[in-house]
Amino acid sequence: AALVKTVGLDKLACIETVSTLKLAAKLNRAVDTLNEDAEEKKKLGIYIQVNTSGEESKSGLSPDGEVADLVKQISEECPGLSIDGLMTIGAPGDYSCFDTLVKCRDEVAPLLGREPDELELSMGMSGDFEIAVAKGATSVRVGSTIFGQRDYSNLK
Repeated sequence: AALVKTVGLDKLACIETVSTLKLAAKLNRAVDTLNEDAEEKKKLGIYIQVNTSGEESKSGLSPDGEVADLVKQISEECPGLSIDGLMTIGAPGDYSCFDTLVKCRDEVAPLLGREPDELELSMGMSGDFEIAVAKGATSVRVGSTIFGQRDYSNLK
């Protein structure tokens, strides 16, 4: 929420890793604060994070019911947020994670009164972005292609 206040709604397109009502409410309060004196009230776009692989090392909601429940809650309780899409970091090499996210989008879209293709899908990274795009990704994360592999040696 501090990032939202620091950067502002004009420069921040969306937050991609929302998986709790607590975080959504915090972001919503930040949006409310920024909108207090604004002539034109703006919303902050968010993507709901889905744990499509079921890995404990990954954050996100279970695709079975948890996503729909959170979408309903955010829609009702966080008017300053716009649910613009879903995102996942699937298991490496398991492309069924992409199919799972597409299925989630198909289930969530009617809850928002939208068509599935109106919701973004952020999935895929440098190593699998071509497959992700073929399966429907509208946004991919390709940081290591641009910046190189991360150096974790200083974390030991």
